[in-house]
Amino acid sequence: AATYVQIADLIDIWGDLDLMAETSLLLFMELAVISKILTLIFKYDKIMEIINGTEDILCSENRLEGQKIIASIDKETTRFFQYYTSSVIFTTFFWFLGEHSSTFFIRAKYPFNELKSPGYEFALIHQCMMMVFTGYFEFNINIFFASVVAGCRCRLKLVALSLRNICINIPVNKKNLITPEEEKLITERLHCAISQHKYALDAAEDVKHCLSKVLLVQLTVSIVIICTTAYQMAVVRILYWWQEKINYYASLTMAGYLFGTSLEVFLFCYQGEFLRESSEEIADAAYECPWYTLTRPLKKTLLIIMTRAQRPATLTAGGFVTLDITEYMAIMKASYSFFTVLQQVSE
Repeated sequence: AATYVQIADLIDIWGDLDLMAETSLLLFMELAVISKILTLIFKYDKIMEIINGTEDILCSENRLEGQKIIASIDKETTRFFQYYTSSVIFTTFFWFLGEHSSTFFIRAKYPFNELKSPGYEFALIHQCMMMVFTGYFEFNINIFFASVVAGCRCRLKLVALSLRNICINIPVNKKNLITPEEEKLITERLHCAISQHKYALDAAEDVKHCLSKVLLVQLTVSIVIICTTAYQMAVVRILYWWQEKINYYASLTMAGYLFGTSLEVFLFCYQGEFLRESSEEIADAAYECPWYTLTRPLKKTLLIIMTRAQRPATLTAGGFVTLDITEYMAIMKASYSFFTVLQQVSE
Protein backbone atom coordinates (compact mmCIF):
# COMPACT_ATOMS: atom_id res chain seq x y z
CA ALA A 1 0.00 0.00 0.00
CA ALA A 2 2.82 2.40 0.89
CA THR A 3 4.52 1.79 -2.45
CA TYR A 4 1.30 2.29 -4.41
CA VAL A 5 0.45 5.69 -2.89
CA GLN A 6 3.98 6.94 -3.49
CA ILE A 7 4.03 5.72 -7.09
CA ALA A 8 0.71 7.52 -7.60
CA ASP A 9 2.22 10.70 -6.15
CA LEU A 10 5.32 10.33 -8.34
CA ILE A 11 3.11 10.14 -11.44
CA ASP A 12 1.10 13.14 -10.24
CA ILE A 13 4.17 15.38 -9.77
CA TRP A 14 6.13 14.10 -12.78
CA GLY A 15 8.40 16.83 -14.13
CA ASP A 16 9.01 18.66 -10.84
CA LEU A 17 12.53 17.49 -9.94
CA ASP A 18 12.43 18.84 -6.38
CA LEU A 19 9.24 16.99 -5.48
CA MET A 20 10.23 13.87 -7.42
CA ALA A 21 13.53 13.69 -5.52
CA GLU A 22 11.69 13.90 -2.20
CA THR A 23 9.21 11.17 -3.15
CA SER A 24 11.92 8.92 -4.58
CA LEU A 25 13.84 8.72 -1.30
CA LEU A 26 11.49 6.40 0.56
CA LEU A 27 9.95 4.86 -2.55
CA PHE A 28 13.22 3.33 -3.68
CA MET A 29 14.10 2.23 -0.16
CA GLU A 30 10.73 0.44 0.03
CA LEU A 31 11.49 -1.31 -3.26
CA ALA A 32 14.81 -2.50 -1.82
CA VAL A 33 13.06 -3.76 1.33
CA ILE A 34 10.47 -5.61 -0.76
CA SER A 35 13.21 -7.33 -2.78
CA LYS A 36 14.95 -8.42 0.44
CA ILE A 37 11.74 -9.77 1.96
CA LEU A 38 11.03 -11.73 -1.24
CA THR A 39 14.57 -13.11 -1.12
CA LEU A 40 14.02 -14.28 2.46
CA ILE A 41 10.74 -15.94 1.47
CA PHE A 42 11.97 -17.75 -1.65
CA LYS A 43 15.50 -18.55 -0.40
CA TYR A 44 14.53 -19.31 3.20
CA ASP A 45 15.39 -23.03 3.14
CA LYS A 46 18.80 -22.50 1.55
CA ILE A 47 19.68 -19.60 3.87
CA MET A 48 18.67 -21.60 6.95
CA GLU A 49 20.77 -24.52 5.71
CA ILE A 50 23.79 -22.21 5.48
CA ILE A 51 23.10 -20.76 8.94
CA ASN A 52 22.65 -24.17 10.57
CA GLY A 53 25.85 -25.50 8.99
CA THR A 54 27.79 -22.44 10.14
CA GLU A 55 26.33 -22.64 13.63
CA ASP A 56 27.33 -26.30 14.00
CA ILE A 57 30.93 -25.55 13.02
CA LEU A 58 31.30 -22.41 15.15
CA CYS A 59 29.72 -24.01 18.23
CA SER A 60 32.00 -27.04 17.96
CA GLU A 61 35.17 -24.92 17.73
CA ASN A 62 37.21 -25.60 20.89
CA ARG A 63 40.60 -24.19 19.92
CA LEU A 64 41.56 -20.99 21.72
CA GLU A 65 42.77 -19.32 18.52
CA GLY A 66 39.58 -20.34 16.74
CA GLN A 67 37.42 -18.88 19.49
CA LYS A 68 39.37 -15.63 19.23
CA ILE A 69 38.66 -15.49 15.49
CA ILE A 70 34.93 -15.99 16.11
CA ALA A 71 34.91 -13.37 18.88
CA SER A 72 36.76 -10.88 16.66
CA ILE A 73 34.28 -11.15 13.77
CA ASP A 74 31.36 -11.08 16.21
CA LYS A 75 32.70 -7.87 17.75
CA GLU A 76 33.15 -6.34 14.30
CA THR A 77 29.56 -7.20 13.28
CA THR A 78 28.26 -5.78 16.56
CA ARG A 79 30.14 -2.52 15.91
CA PHE A 80 28.45 -2.18 12.52
CA PHE A 81 25.15 -2.93 14.22
CA GLN A 82 25.70 -0.03 16.62
CA TYR A 83 26.75 2.43 13.89
CA TYR A 84 23.84 1.47 11.69
CA THR A 85 21.39 1.72 14.61
CA SER A 86 22.59 5.24 15.37
CA SER A 87 22.18 6.36 11.76
CA VAL A 88 18.64 4.92 11.53
CA ILE A 89 17.52 6.58 14.79
CA PHE A 90 19.18 9.88 13.83
CA THR A 91 17.58 10.02 10.38
CA THR A 92 14.12 8.96 11.56
CA PHE A 93 14.11 11.50 14.40
CA PHE A 94 15.02 14.48 12.24
CA TRP A 95 12.72 13.29 9.45
CA PHE A 96 9.77 13.72 11.79
CA LEU A 97 11.03 17.17 12.87
CA GLY A 98 11.85 18.47 9.41
CA GLU A 99 9.79 20.54 7.00
CA HIS A 100 7.98 18.67 4.22
CA SER A 101 6.43 19.85 0.99
CA SER A 102 3.19 17.99 1.76
CA THR A 103 0.84 17.91 4.75
CA PHE A 104 2.40 14.69 6.06
CA PHE A 105 5.89 13.34 6.65
CA ILE A 106 5.99 11.58 3.29
CA ARG A 107 4.63 12.69 -0.06
CA ALA A 108 1.83 10.32 -1.10
CA LYS A 109 -1.38 10.43 -3.12
CA TYR A 110 -4.28 8.65 -1.43
CA PRO A 111 -7.53 7.57 -3.14
CA PHE A 112 -9.49 9.67 -0.63
CA ASN A 113 -9.42 13.17 0.84
CA GLU A 114 -6.60 12.97 3.38
CA LEU A 115 -7.12 16.57 4.54
CA LYS A 116 -10.42 15.86 6.27
CA SER A 117 -11.28 13.53 9.13
CA PRO A 118 -11.21 10.52 9.26
CA GLY A 119 -8.98 10.42 6.17
CA TYR A 120 -6.42 12.67 7.85
CA GLU A 121 -6.05 10.38 10.88
CA PHE A 122 -5.85 7.28 8.68
CA ALA A 123 -3.16 8.82 6.45
CA LEU A 124 -1.15 10.02 9.46
CA ILE A 125 -1.22 6.59 11.14
CA HIS A 126 -0.39 4.91 7.84
CA GLN A 127 2.66 7.10 7.27
CA CYS A 128 3.99 6.68 10.80
CA MET A 129 3.65 2.90 10.54
CA MET A 130 5.18 2.95 7.06
CA MET A 131 8.30 4.79 8.26
CA VAL A 132 8.75 2.67 11.38
CA PHE A 133 8.24 -0.69 9.69
CA THR A 134 10.28 0.20 6.60
CA GLY A 135 13.21 1.30 8.76
CA TYR A 136 12.79 -1.74 11.03
CA PHE A 137 12.79 -4.29 8.22
CA GLU A 138 15.56 -2.55 6.29
CA PHE A 139 17.77 -2.45 9.36
CA ASN A 140 17.20 -6.02 10.52
CA ILE A 141 17.42 -7.65 7.11
CA ASN A 142 20.70 -5.88 6.33
CA ILE A 143 22.23 -7.00 9.62
CA PHE A 144 20.91 -10.53 9.03
CA PHE A 145 22.43 -10.80 5.55
CA ALA A 146 25.72 -9.29 6.73
CA SER A 147 25.84 -11.80 9.60
CA VAL A 148 25.38 -14.70 7.17
CA VAL A 149 28.36 -13.48 5.12
CA ALA A 150 30.38 -12.96 8.32
CA GLY A 151 29.67 -16.59 9.25
CA CYS A 152 31.21 -17.73 5.95
CA ARG A 153 34.25 -15.58 6.70
CA CYS A 154 34.58 -17.29 10.07
CA ARG A 155 34.53 -20.71 8.46
CA LEU A 156 37.24 -19.79 5.97
CA LYS A 157 39.44 -18.32 8.69
CA LEU A 158 39.06 -21.51 10.74
CA VAL A 159 40.18 -23.53 7.70
CA ALA A 160 43.27 -21.30 7.43
CA LEU A 161 43.96 -21.89 11.12
CA SER A 162 43.70 -25.66 10.63
CA LEU A 163 46.24 -25.54 7.80
CA ARG A 164 48.68 -23.43 9.82
CA ASN A 165 48.48 -25.93 12.67
CA ILE A 166 48.59 -29.02 10.47
CA CYS A 167 51.86 -30.12 12.09
CA ILE A 168 51.15 -28.92 15.63
CA ASN A 169 52.50 -31.20 18.40
CA ILE A 170 54.62 -33.04 15.84
CA PRO A 171 58.33 -32.51 16.57
CA VAL A 172 60.64 -31.76 13.67
CA ASN A 173 63.79 -33.90 13.79
CA LYS A 174 67.23 -32.92 12.62
CA LYS A 175 66.65 -34.28 9.11
CA ASN A 176 63.35 -32.42 8.76
CA LEU A 177 61.52 -35.69 8.13
CA ILE A 178 58.36 -37.17 9.59
CA THR A 179 57.74 -40.76 10.62
CA PRO A 180 55.05 -42.96 9.00
CA GLU A 181 52.85 -42.56 12.10
CA GLU A 182 53.18 -38.79 11.93
CA GLU A 183 52.44 -38.86 8.20
CA LYS A 184 49.22 -40.75 8.89
CA LEU A 185 48.17 -38.19 11.53
CA ILE A 186 48.96 -35.25 9.24
CA THR A 187 47.06 -36.92 6.39
CA GLU A 188 43.96 -37.20 8.60
CA ARG A 189 44.25 -33.55 9.61
CA LEU A 190 44.74 -32.50 6.02
CA HIS A 191 41.71 -34.44 4.83
CA CYS A 192 39.65 -32.81 7.59
CA ALA A 193 40.88 -29.33 6.55
CA ILE A 194 40.09 -30.08 2.88
CA SER A 195 36.58 -31.16 3.83
CA GLN A 196 36.07 -27.98 5.88
CA HIS A 197 37.42 -25.90 3.01
CA LYS A 198 35.03 -27.49 0.51
CA TYR A 199 31.98 -26.98 2.72
CA ALA A 200 33.00 -23.39 3.51
CA LEU A 201 33.39 -22.59 -0.20
CA ASP A 202 30.04 -24.25 -0.95
CA ALA A 203 28.40 -22.11 1.75
CA ALA A 204 30.01 -18.95 0.36
CA GLU A 205 28.85 -19.86 -3.15
CA ASP A 206 25.30 -20.45 -1.89
CA VAL A 207 25.34 -17.07 -0.14
CA LYS A 208 26.50 -15.41 -3.36
CA HIS A 209 23.66 -16.97 -5.36
CA CYS A 210 21.05 -16.16 -2.70
CA LEU A 211 22.04 -12.50 -2.37
CA SER A 212 23.22 -11.72 -5.90
CA LYS A 213 19.94 -10.33 -7.26
CA VAL A 214 18.89 -8.50 -4.12
CA LEU A 215 22.32 -6.85 -3.87
CA LEU A 216 22.00 -5.65 -7.46
CA VAL A 217 18.67 -4.05 -6.54
CA GLN A 218 20.25 -2.59 -3.40
CA LEU A 219 23.18 -1.04 -5.28
CA THR A 220 20.90 0.46 -7.93
CA VAL A 221 18.58 1.85 -5.26
CA SER A 222 21.50 3.17 -3.21
CA ILE A 223 22.92 5.08 -6.17
CA VAL A 224 19.51 6.69 -6.77
CA ILE A 225 19.04 7.52 -3.07
CA ILE A 226 22.54 8.96 -2.63
CA CYS A 227 22.06 11.03 -5.79
CA THR A 228 18.62 12.38 -4.81
CA THR A 229 19.66 12.97 -1.20
CA ALA A 230 22.66 15.01 -2.30
CA TYR A 231 20.35 16.93 -4.63
CA GLN A 232 17.92 17.59 -1.78
CA MET A 233 20.78 18.90 0.37
CA ALA A 234 21.94 21.16 -2.46
CA VAL A 235 18.54 22.82 -2.89
CA VAL A 236 18.02 23.44 0.85
CA ARG A 237 19.14 27.03 1.50
CA ILE A 238 20.24 27.80 5.05
CA LEU A 239 21.17 31.34 6.07
CA TYR A 240 21.17 31.04 9.84
CA TRP A 241 20.06 27.87 11.47
CA TRP A 242 18.70 29.70 14.52
CA GLN A 243 16.38 31.67 12.24
CA GLU A 244 15.33 28.71 10.09
CA LYS A 245 15.35 25.70 12.39
CA ILE A 246 13.11 23.71 10.07
CA ASN A 247 15.61 23.95 7.23
CA TYR A 248 18.32 23.00 9.68
CA TYR A 249 16.40 19.86 10.62
CA ALA A 250 15.83 19.10 6.96
CA SER A 251 19.56 19.32 6.28
CA LEU A 252 20.30 17.02 9.21
CA THR A 253 17.71 14.59 7.89
CA MET A 254 19.30 14.52 4.45
CA ALA A 255 22.79 14.22 5.95
CA GLY A 256 21.67 11.29 8.10
CA TYR A 257 19.93 9.67 5.15
CA LEU A 258 23.04 10.09 3.00
CA PHE A 259 25.28 8.66 5.73
CA GLY A 260 22.90 5.75 6.41
CA THR A 261 22.63 4.77 2.75
CA SER A 262 26.40 5.04 2.26
CA LEU A 263 26.95 2.93 5.38
CA GLU A 264 24.48 0.35 4.06
CA VAL A 265 26.43 -0.01 0.81
CA PHE A 266 29.72 -0.05 2.72
CA LEU A 267 28.41 -2.83 4.96
CA PHE A 268 28.08 -5.27 2.05
CA CYS A 269 31.21 -4.07 0.24
CA TYR A 270 33.18 -4.47 3.47
CA GLN A 271 31.90 -8.01 4.00
CA GLY A 272 32.62 -8.85 0.36
CA GLU A 273 36.17 -7.47 0.62
CA PHE A 274 37.05 -9.53 3.68
CA LEU A 275 35.25 -12.63 2.40
CA ARG A 276 37.61 -12.55 -0.57
CA GLU A 277 40.63 -11.90 1.65
CA SER A 278 39.67 -14.73 4.02
CA SER A 279 39.42 -17.08 1.05
CA GLU A 280 42.79 -16.03 -0.37
CA GLU A 281 44.38 -16.27 3.08
CA ILE A 282 44.08 -20.06 2.89
CA ALA A 283 46.89 -20.22 0.32
CA ASP A 284 49.19 -18.26 2.65
CA ALA A 285 48.19 -20.48 5.58
CA ALA A 286 49.09 -23.62 3.63
CA TYR A 287 52.50 -22.13 2.82
CA GLU A 288 53.10 -21.14 6.46
CA CYS A 289 52.90 -24.70 7.73
CA PRO A 290 56.20 -26.70 7.79
CA TRP A 291 55.56 -28.19 4.36
CA TYR A 292 59.26 -28.93 3.84
CA THR A 293 59.01 -31.76 6.39
CA LEU A 294 56.15 -33.49 4.56
CA THR A 295 56.27 -36.31 2.07
CA ARG A 296 55.81 -35.72 -1.66
CA PRO A 297 52.10 -36.76 -1.75
CA LEU A 298 51.29 -34.39 1.12
CA LYS A 299 53.17 -31.56 -0.59
CA LYS A 300 51.14 -32.14 -3.76
CA THR A 301 47.93 -32.02 -1.74
CA LEU A 302 48.96 -28.70 -0.19
CA LEU A 303 49.78 -27.36 -3.65
CA ILE A 304 46.29 -28.27 -4.87
CA ILE A 305 44.78 -26.42 -1.89
CA MET A 306 46.89 -23.35 -2.63
CA THR A 307 45.89 -23.47 -6.31
CA ARG A 308 42.20 -23.67 -5.41
CA ALA A 309 42.57 -20.70 -3.06
CA GLN A 310 43.69 -18.56 -6.01
CA ARG A 311 40.03 -18.55 -7.10
CA PRO A 312 38.56 -16.82 -4.04
CA ALA A 313 35.00 -16.70 -2.77
CA THR A 314 33.34 -13.39 -3.57
CA LEU A 315 30.11 -11.50 -3.00
CA THR A 316 28.55 -10.19 -6.20
CA ALA A 317 25.62 -8.05 -7.27
CA GLY A 318 23.81 -9.58 -10.22
CA GLY A 319 26.71 -11.95 -10.82
CA PHE A 320 28.86 -9.36 -12.57
CA VAL A 321 29.69 -6.67 -9.96
CA THR A 322 32.11 -7.91 -7.29
CA LEU A 323 31.47 -6.14 -4.01
CA ASP A 324 34.64 -4.85 -2.36
CA ILE A 325 36.11 -1.55 -1.19
CA THR A 326 37.17 -0.62 -4.73
CA GLU A 327 33.62 -1.13 -5.96
CA TYR A 328 32.32 0.96 -3.07
CA MET A 329 34.42 3.90 -4.26
CA ALA A 330 33.12 3.35 -7.80
CA ILE A 331 29.53 3.43 -6.51
CA MET A 332 30.12 6.70 -4.67
CA LYS A 333 31.72 8.23 -7.79
CA ALA A 334 28.78 7.10 -9.94
CA SER A 335 26.33 8.60 -7.43
CA TYR A 336 28.18 11.92 -7.53
CA SER A 337 28.19 11.88 -11.34
CA PHE A 338 24.42 11.37 -11.43
CA PHE A 339 24.01 14.12 -8.85
CA THR A 340 25.91 16.65 -10.96
CA VAL A 341 23.82 15.74 -14.02
CA LEU A 342 20.61 16.15 -12.01
CA GLN A 343 21.79 19.50 -10.67
CA GLN A 344 22.63 20.76 -14.16
CA VAL A 345 19.23 19.67 -15.49
CA SER A 346 17.52 21.48 -12.60
CA GLU A 347 19.43 24.68 -13.29
